[in-house]
Amino acid sequence: MRAALLVAVLASWLTACGGRSATPDASGLGPTANLARGIADTDLAIDVTALTGTATLMFEPSTEPGGTVEIGDLAIESVRVAGADLAFAITAGKLDLALPASDAPTAVTFTYRWQHHEGFEGVSASGYTLTWPYYCGNVFPCHSDPADGTTFSLALTGVAAGKTAVYPARIPAEAPAYQIAWSIDEYTELALGATTAGTALSVWYRPGELATAQQGSEYLVAAFDWLEKTIGPYKFGPKAGTVSAKWGAGAFGGMEHHPFWHVGTAALGDVETTTHEAVHGWFGGGIRINCWEDFVLSEGTVTYLAGRALDVVAPTVGDAIWQSYQNDLGEIAPADKVWPASCGMIDVLEDRLFTRAPYMRGAFFYRGVALKVGADKLDEALRAFYTANATKPATMQSMLDTIRTVTGYDPTACANMWLRSSTIPAVGACP
Repeated sequence: MRAALLVAVLASWLTACGGRSATPDASGLGPTANLARGIADTDLAIDVTALTGTATLMFEPSTEPGGTVEIGDLAIESVRVAGADLAFAITAGKLDLALPASDAPTAVTFTYRWQHHEGFEGVSASGYTLTWPYYCGNVFPCHSDPADGTTFSLALTGVAAGKTAVYPARIPAEAPAYQIAWSIDEYTELALGATTAGTALSVWYRPGELATAQQGSEYLVAAFDWLEKTIGPYKFGPKAGTVSAKWGAGAFGGMEHHPFWHVGTAALGDVETTTHEAVHGWFGGGIRINCWEDFVLSEGTVTYLAGRALDVVAPTVGDAIWQSYQNDLGEIAPADKVWPASCGMIDVLEDRLFTRAPYMRGAFFYRGVALKVGADKLDEALRAFYTANATKPATMQSMLDTIRTVTGYDPTACANMWLRSSTIPAVGACP
C-alpha cells in the first residue's frame, strides 16, 4: 500500500459492541476464547444489495477448545456446524465459539448482516472494499493479525445492472484477511498481455479513464515478468491486475488486494503506484509480516523492488522514481518509527508506524545493500527469502539473516542506521 493514502481517513477502529451470550451446546461446552485457533480457509457469499453474508470458516485442528473471530459491527444471525446451531458469545467486537478440541479441521458457517462504512473501514457505498489494517470484521468474521493467513473463496450477488464486480473467485494461497476485496463500477477491462510464466495481466478502468489506465500500466507486464523470473512464482492465480477504485479526491495510493489490487483514481496513471501494488504479490501478501512492527518488511521491501524492477525494465523511469524517493526521504521526520524492536506491541495507525518512513528508509536500506554487494546479489537474497517464506509470515530480522547468508555481508549495522536510528543517513552504499 502507498502511504500517501490519507492517514486521516483511517480513523481509530470502532470497538463499541454490546455483549451477547448464548447457552452451552449439548456437549456442555460453553463459548471459549481461543484466538490462537487458526482459520485455514474462508468461503464468502455476499449479497451487496441485501447487505447480507454467509461465511464458512474452516478452523484448524486444536488441542484446546474454543475459537475466536473478530466481527466488528456485524449482526450475527446464526452460527452452525454441520447444520446444527453452535453456542457462541459476543463481547466487544469478538465472537467466541463453543468448539471442542479436535484433531481435524472444523467448518463453521456464519450468517449475518453487514452495513456500509466510509473512511476505509469496510464496504463503501461507492462500491469498493478496504479493510486494512484491522477492519475485516466489518465485512466477515476474521482474524486481522497480519501473520494469520487463509485461503479465500468469494461470490457476490446483487450487483446492479450495468455494473461489473471485479474480485477473485478464489485466492488459492494463504493471504492476510485484508487482501480479499471487491470493487463494483462501470468497468471496462483492458488486457495488457501475459508474462513468460503465463500470468495474464489487465487493468479495469471507469468511463473516461482509458488513457490514464494505459499510462499507469505501461510497464506492468514487463515488471511482473521480471518479478516472476527474479524473485519467484506468483502465488495468487493465473490472472492479476489493477482496478481503478473510486476512493475520492485526495486519496492518492493503492491497496494490495491481490490478485486484483486497487489503485485510487487519483493515482491510476502513476507507474510507481501500479508497480508498487503489484510487488505486494511477493512481499506483504506473498510473504506476510509477523507483526505490525515488521511493517518495513512489507513496505520497505516493496518500495525498493518497485524501483529495482523499473530500473531494469524502464531505466529512465527507474531513475526518475529513485529521485522521487530521495525527495520523499528529505521530507520524513527522523523520529518516525521504521522497525520497532518489539512485536505485537504497536498499533500500526495510532502509534505512527503508517508514515512514509518505513517505505523510504526501508527502500534506501536495501539500496545501500545493493550498492555494497551488487544489485544482482541482493536479488539472489530476496529470491532465497521468498522461496523459504512464501505464503507464510516472516520477520525483518530473518531478512537480515538471509542477506548475510546469501551475500556474505552482515547488514546489521546498516539496518540499524536506516531502520532504527533517529538520524536519517546519507544515501549511498552501506558501510
